[in-house]
Amino acid sequence: MQHLSAAASTRTTIQSVARQRMQRCYSAVMVEDHEIALVQKYAQEKQTRVSLQSLLQKGIATTERPVDNNSSNNDADLDIISDDPTFLRAHNNTRSTRPQPQAQQIANSWLKQPQPRPLLQNNQSRSQAQALQEQEANLIQFASFLHSELPIRLAHRIEDLEHVPLMSQLPSVISVKETYLNSFRELVSHKPIETIEDERAFAAQLERLYQNHSSVLINMARGAFELRQSMKDNGNYDNDNDDAATDYVHDFSLMTDLHAFLDRFHASRIGIRILAGQYLALRNSNSAATAHAGGDQNYDYVGMVNVRTSPYEIVQQAIDDATFMCARRYGDAPEVIVRGRLDLDFPYIPTHLHYILLELLKNSMRATVDWNLHQNAAAFTFPPVSVIIADGRDNEDLTIKVSDEGGGIPRSHIQRIWSYLFTTADPAVQEASLFASEDHSIDSPLAGLGYGLPISRSYARYFGGDLSIMSMEGHGTDAFVHLRRLG
Repeated sequence: MQHLSAAASTRTTIQSVARQRMQRCYSAVMVEDHEIALVQKYAQEKQTRVSLQSLLQKGIATTERPVDNNSSNNDADLDIISDDPTFLRAHNNTRSTRPQPQAQQIANSWLKQPQPRPLLQNNQSRSQAQALQEQEANLIQFASFLHSELPIRLAHRIEDLEHVPLMSQLPSVISVKETYLNSFRELVSHKPIETIEDERAFAAQLERLYQNHSSVLINMARGAFELRQSMKDNGNYDNDNDDAATDYVHDFSLMTDLHAFLDRFHASRIGIRILAGQYLALRNSNSAATAHAGGDQNYDYVGMVNVRTSPYEIVQQAIDDATFMCARRYGDAPEVIVRGRLDLDFPYIPTHLHYILLELLKNSMRATVDWNLHQNAAAFTFPPVSVIIADGRDNEDLTIKVSDEGGGIPRSHIQRIWSYLFTTADPAVQEASLFASEDHSIDSPLAGLGYGLPISRSYARYFGGDLSIMSMEGHGTDAFVHLRRLG
């Protein structure tokens, strides 16, 4: 009964704090009343969706309405890219009678245009002047689309940050909201893009904003750390556990709304960065092609997408990085054995795949070293980590499995590993992670703020894939990355 009373008290405390956090706090970032109204106006707009095929054929990258792999509710405000015709028809049928915002009209008119080919591939059949004119027209239209669409996406996220339970007034979260508000202000105040000079000015602005957002992920992770510390200080952790900083409150279900927000926020962040990153990458590659006609322009890339991404090469890069991080921490690292389809290539964004694989390999190496040293403190060798790349002509997905003999995960912790609030890292290591200057840095500790697995799953799911974990406590863990071919 005493435990139930404590749980009820904890539940009441968290609900009370959540109600307080739901209060609006725009004043914390010094925003004017008219700007609040403008954010709310943009947040009423629907986010534009364009088929993933257009991303590869024209370099148009926009995010979709959501597909939740674990729910039948597809009306939440998530971002996902999909060219699944069944999903597109089902979704478009529900929206066909709604008024279309300006960004949607731009995207639709864009899709009806003939599909341009890369500049250097057309020099034999057209003059360079004609190709340049088409290139500039496409850039102007892409920039116009982003100028209309990005403020809508930023406004949705600003509103979300206003209403997030428990986290809205944490310093790091307020910093993220200020970053989004500043970007929103700059984009809505930018003049319409009608000429190539307007497009160049917009590109310079967007590149700067893109860099300003490079630390958003680490700042949100800091916010989760601040929340854990706050709840620990308020006695909302299970104090019977010495690892209180890594444990949950009594009633895990109370965190459902917070986890839903974080999933939504990070999925949307991926979409925004693909939108901006695809435009900037296409623009830079076009400039390089124009300046170096006949040179070594890499046509394997369409913006951020490498149409010949080699999983084996990405795995090797991730192995090198994870080995460096593990050796820096322990002085040694397990061997990694790679098997399967080493000759395979497919269209994907290499940076996304590298992030996922690096996270899994870091976890496997750390678990392998910790577990085996725990079993035998004098151990000089460790069992290898295994990576298998599987693919076949009739396979639905390309699948990569990462296996280790690192002792496994307790069954009671399996759901927790997908939480942004759970980490097994020592509190001192967590604090060290707070000083990372940007996302995805190998300068960060081997284990840190607990964001790695849920973010990796968001990357995999964004294009219709998934990430799953199966573990055998006392032996090891298998992680399965399911990837959908883009295009």
